[in-house]
Amino acid sequence: MPVHQPHDSIPKTRIRLTIECSGLQNKDTFSKSDPTCIVKMKGKDGRWNEIGRTEQVKDNLNPKFKTKIDTDYLFEEVQDLQFLVYDIDSSSAQLDDHDFLGSLSTSMGSIVGARGSCLIKPLSKTRGADEKRYGSIKVMAEEVSSGTGDLLKIRFAGANLASKDWMGKGDKYLVIKRQRGDGQFEVVWKSEVIKNSKDPTWAPAEIPLSKLNLGKMDTPLAIEVMDWNSMSAHDYIGEVMCTANDLLQPRHFKVEKPKSKNPGKDRGEVIVQFAELFHPPSFFEYISGGCEITVMVAIDFTASNKPVKDPNSLHYMNPNGWNQYQQAIMSVGEILDKYNQDQEFEAYGFGGKLPSGQVSHCFALNGSSSSQTVHGVQGILDAYQSSILNVELYGPTNFASIIAAANTAAAKIKPPKQSYIVLLIITDGAITDLDETIDAIVRASGMPLSIVIVGVGGADFAAMQQLDGDDEPLRSQTTGQRVQRDIVQFVAFRDLANDGPRLAKEVLAEIPDQLTSYMRSHNIKPMPRQQVSSNWAPPPAAGGGGDIAHGVANMNIHAQPP
Repeated sequence: MPVHQPHDSIPKTRIRLTIECSGLQNKDTFSKSDPTCIVKMKGKDGRWNEIGRTEQVKDNLNPKFKTKIDTDYLFEEVQDLQFLVYDIDSSSAQLDDHDFLGSLSTSMGSIVGARGSCLIKPLSKTRGADEKRYGSIKVMAEEVSSGTGDLLKIRFAGANLASKDWMGKGDKYLVIKRQRGDGQFEVVWKSEVIKNSKDPTWAPAEIPLSKLNLGKMDTPLAIEVMDWNSMSAHDYIGEVMCTANDLLQPRHFKVEKPKSKNPGKDRGEVIVQFAELFHPPSFFEYISGGCEITVMVAIDFTASNKPVKDPNSLHYMNPNGWNQYQQAIMSVGEILDKYNQDQEFEAYGFGGKLPSGQVSHCFALNGSSSSQTVHGVQGILDAYQSSILNVELYGPTNFASIIAAANTAAAKIKPPKQSYIVLLIITDGAITDLDETIDAIVRASGMPLSIVIVGVGGADFAAMQQLDGDDEPLRSQTTGQRVQRDIVQFVAFRDLANDGPRLAKEVLAEIPDQLTSYMRSHNIKPMPRQQVSSNWAPPPAAGGGGDIAHGVANMNIHAQPP
């Protein structure tokens, strides 16, 4: 995983919502309803906060609201939304003085993940959802580009860089830090290490502006030149102070060490060989074009979980709540399932002894010998609950077979279809086939696949941190090949106080970047945005006029669903 960013620098996608309604109830005696739509989002405290409202459309049962609602979209969080439609008949700020026409409760993920990022649903009232009685609502999401998704493509070199080594020319790498709003500098990028060279040339890099400088091209940057050491702390050689704008032209920067006793000493130069800004397709563009996310879940059936009927077992089915396996499935699954239209997912177990007596490291949770597919997140939970009663907990903890199964599924994704697999592995113990698993990850790193590992319980997860590849990219012990890209995230559930939403946010935050990096590395462009008919509503004659009364969007009406 890349360097973790503080909360003030987490990249967000800005989304614009367009709202239309069809076949609304007519609440006026001598004319037609004058609808407006109030949009609310559920906060972390459980309260519903208004994020915007449309204008009032006079005498129209099929309004196409012109006022857009702009808000942030976070793939890794559940963002619950309410759309409340009212017939506004006066300037009163009291909701009781206006007629409630219907509502839709949904999530941002459901809207973005719908066909063409356009969700059409019947409105609901006290009798539930009823299109014929209350009408329908259409909510379309579009991305508001800010430029922070752009990349800086750049290649650095060095000339006559100083060395702290007694022998040799030093092992150089670069670190870029950006200055935050509080004046502190934080690491945003590191190069690879070039061994034994005073004149290194580093590999070309693609650095997202969202991480480099939050899209602000004049943000101060520090490029530090470091000398890597295997047995002691790495040596600081000096630095270059600049901005992203300074880097856009090929040039030589003098390496300086201002706090040194000899600040004028020649410490060499950092050279920008080439640099350009590049606008890559966004995650939103791929999803709107029809790219689907497929979920595969693998659950640890090893004996270290303790017997399932033991209340201390990690697999214990508590009638009053979920165990950690269920929490992880639900927290991650309820986000990912919004991005798959058919809701067909694959569910596996590993490390268990089957009723046949065979110990398997990759078996179908549903007990089928021909299909591992279940329907939706609830299907995964049901298959897990059934399987835990029929499969003996055994061991050891091996991942390679599960990852190989995901790799096989990913290899079947062929153009023109666009799909991406997220494999969720939930485990309680230390991995026992580490080398084989690393080999499998290296092979999978060129596939449309991400691997999320959640550690439950109190075991030692040191090997999992190695799989994450934060400190050093994984390399196969068999072939010597390195991973093509970072595809593994690991988090110990205990470190998040067993908080499901925090778990989902931690392990899913990198999925959008991993999906787009795979597509870009294979030169796969987003498909055209899937079209939804603009004539979904009844003909205008059935709905009356469409005069707009401006200013209603600013009325102080306190909206709560009746």
